[in-house]
Amino acid sequence: MPRNNLEWLDDWYQRQCNGEWEHRHGVSLKSLDNPGWHLTIQLAGTSAVNTRPQQLRLDTQSGGWLACSIAAECFEGSGDPRKLEQIIGVFRRWVESGRQTDS
Repeated sequence: MPRNNLEWLDDWYQRQCNGEWEHRHGVSLKSLDNPGWHLTIQLAGTSAVNTRPQQLRLDTQSGGWLACSIAAECFEGSGDPRKLEQIIGVFRRWVESGRQTDS
């Protein structure tokens, strides 16, 4: 069992790779100029394709922010420079909770 969210994402990604998905879809991580992170995960062809649409937006008084959504078979997560692990954690919780409801 992965101990942290990055290890979990590593494992999840490896399980999705089938010789096609990782070439046509996959995962991308970019830096933003405001500054921050933007994580995109294409869900088509993965075990998470049926994860229900969701949205989350958090802003703190100290200027921290986080925005995540699942729509149209795609996870999009953005946040300030200290939120990458939390963005991955949101994706993890949504995928794991979706797995429970699909059974």
